[in-house]
Amino acid sequence: MKNGFKKQFEKNGFLVVRNVLDFDFDLKPVLNDMEFIMNRLVHRFASLKQRKKLLNYNFWQKYTFLYKLNIKNFDQYFNIRLPKENIKKNSDYFASQSIWNLIKNKSILDVLQKIIGTEILSNPVQNSRIKQPEKFLKKSSMNDGLSGRTPWHQDAGVLSKTGQKSTDLITCWIPFTKTTIKNGSMITIPGLHKKGFFNHDSDVKGQALLRNNELLNKYKTVPLEANPGDIVLLGKHTVHCSLPNQSNNFRISMDLRYHKGGQPSGRDSLPSFFVRSKSKKNITVTNYKQWLAKWEKAKHKCIPRGYTFKYTTPSFKGTKRDLINLI
Repeated sequence: MKNGFKKQFEKNGFLVVRNVLDFDFDLKPVLNDMEFIMNRLVHRFASLKQRKKLLNYNFWQKYTFLYKLNIKNFDQYFNIRLPKENIKKNSDYFASQSIWNLIKNKSILDVLQKIIGTEILSNPVQNSRIKQPEKFLKKSSMNDGLSGRTPWHQDAGVLSKTGQKSTDLITCWIPFTKTTIKNGSMITIPGLHKKGFFNHDSDVKGQALLRNNELLNKYKTVPLEANPGDIVLLGKHTVHCSLPNQSNNFRISMDLRYHKGGQPSGRDSLPSFFVRSKSKKNITVTNYKQWLAKWEKAKHKCIPRGYTFKYTTPSFKGTKRDLINLI
């Protein structure tokens, strides 16, 4: 299997690699940091009377309580990237030492190297997601990719025009909880990535949505179920979406992204840097403080314009790249 990573990835457009990460060493620290954020939010938004009781709740109970308070942009407190719009000096995002350790994780990079080679850049198109059972979701959040269902799309659809053409983007999707069809795993259609990049539109949430995606209903899909410790790799043209969480439990995941050295990131205003290279001179970000400083610098540069990134949909003029004309 070792020598078949690249072959299988190129054939199917995805790769599920088992037991890459250690839960206690690699993943639990991230969950601990999420717990810290949760407690901070309890102190900030709950009344004095409520705090003592709330701080004895578990993570899910705290989250459920805070979610019902209708805190503005609640999911952003747990997201590992800057907010897309309304960027301000005090705009919050989840940037802990544990996230930095994961981005630089040797076991992840060893797998990526088998596919894209030794020159690997961290790509700033990244997210973390906490998806509660859909029965508890507000109607407005049902189709929000951070907390609810993620629509059919290709990850190239969230890159700039330059990135769409020139960036070999790989998504490294990391589950922190067991992920099944029932609690909202991703699904994909093997081989469809070979058709290239399709036209997208923006859905009501402003997310990239594959045009004519109803045509995919006739295709057999593959669920990308995974356990904590596994990673799921997706190419930039891999067509995928996520199912609704119909279980009674939360699902936590993170998508880190990487691309080949020498290529644009597709989101030039945000930090991209080498995490592996044959040349030591290329490794300029070596610790957590340097990484955080890069994100803070990027944030302050984005403040005057009020947003961190924009991408244009549909991706091409005309209908030649519409799904209906290509499958």
